[in-house]
Amino acid sequence: MIRLFKITLAVLLFAMASVSNAQDTLRVMTYNILNFSGSSSDRIDELRKIMRNVQPDLVVNQEVIDQSAVNNILAQVFRQMDPDWEAASFVNGPDTDNACFYLSSRLSLISQRQIATPLRDFSEYVFTNSAMGGDQFRMYSGHLKASSGSDNEQRRLAEAEVLRGELDELPVGSMFMFCGDFNLYSSFEPAYQLLLGLGDNPNGRLLDPINRPGAWNNSVSFADIHTQSPRTASFGGGATGGMDDRFDFILASAAWMDTSGSYAIPSTYHTVGNDGLHFNQAINDGTNQAVPDSVADALHDCSDHLPVAVDVVLRSSGTPISPTAPIAESPALMHCYPNPFNSQIAIELSPSLFAGQLRVFDVLGRVVSMMPISAGMSTRTLNIDFSGQTSGAYFVMLHRGTESEVTKIILQK
Repeated sequence: MIRLFKITLAVLLFAMASVSNAQDTLRVMTYNILNFSGSSSDRIDELRKIMRNVQPDLVVNQEVIDQSAVNNILAQVFRQMDPDWEAASFVNGPDTDNACFYLSSRLSLISQRQIATPLRDFSEYVFTNSAMGGDQFRMYSGHLKASSGSDNEQRRLAEAEVLRGELDELPVGSMFMFCGDFNLYSSFEPAYQLLLGLGDNPNGRLLDPINRPGAWNNSVSFADIHTQSPRTASFGGGATGGMDDRFDFILASAAWMDTSGSYAIPSTYHTVGNDGLHFNQAINDGTNQAVPDSVADALHDCSDHLPVAVDVVLRSSGTPISPTAPIAESPALMHCYPNPFNSQIAIELSPSLFAGQLRVFDVLGRVVSMMPISAGMSTRTLNIDFSGQTSGAYFVMLHRGTESEVTKIILQK
């Protein structure tokens, strides 16, 4: 009898531990589907092939035109995969709109709302896990102003200011993601800096799960994360020119990056169909190492953007959440002084086993200085002369092996 009691107790304790540590892994995806309307039936087959390949659990779309598009996508794409797929309510706002689809056997939609901006609305969707309950999380879908130039950068900033104001009002430790087509040409744009900056309320900041700052536009260094354009030929609208821009993002709150609770898995973050070998080419040009040829063709024909996906772990509400700051502070890789400065600035680099490169960009993302950095175990100081540059903000980016850091400096003459 005692032996039976011990076995029963052991089983009970194991079951309790399993419940308290219950977790579920979900795949989140964002995809700008290029002015998709109820009459876009010629692209339904391509969209279905893409979704079957990715197997997402939660999808937000941009550039959705009407309710008919949502109805057709739900019936002919998602419910062909699983009858439990549902769609959030479609709101026909100014310009093109967002849509949201989710697997109801895994997720419950608690609420949704629209957030107006000077151009297009943001959409907020609040979810919880259907099976486990647990903490709520928010998904924000948005489409920032397109095109290059300082005027468009400022319009993107104005939109980002609206969202950041909303995020700053959320409770401490909130889990939220901002997904969509941001039309950013570099990490030095003011909209990106605002969204990722500490600001007046650090709880509202977003983080880039893959931490790849830099001038993304037309740079082969970022070929593996570019999302536009998978086309070089003009057809059916949209941009051409081959893969050369990182316009589409999934950004996450600090709480999502804390592995003591529910969290995003940075290693799963990827641009669907981008094998890093199609810089300035069509995504189906030759062999694609990331997806089958049929999927590469579908990505080419469906939109002028590629989807972005990431896996997230959802834990039950019984899982303890760390009360400490979710992101550990890393030792500074460099220190720039004085800052602000007049013509000359010193950049002190920490010791590192990695060699790399230091680059300085202006606010338009143009490189104004670049130098190789050799590996070394001692601190070193570089002196850079800005006497030929105009006053204003600049960004110093250090990249060494797996390490990277960006610092804003101010030249005042």
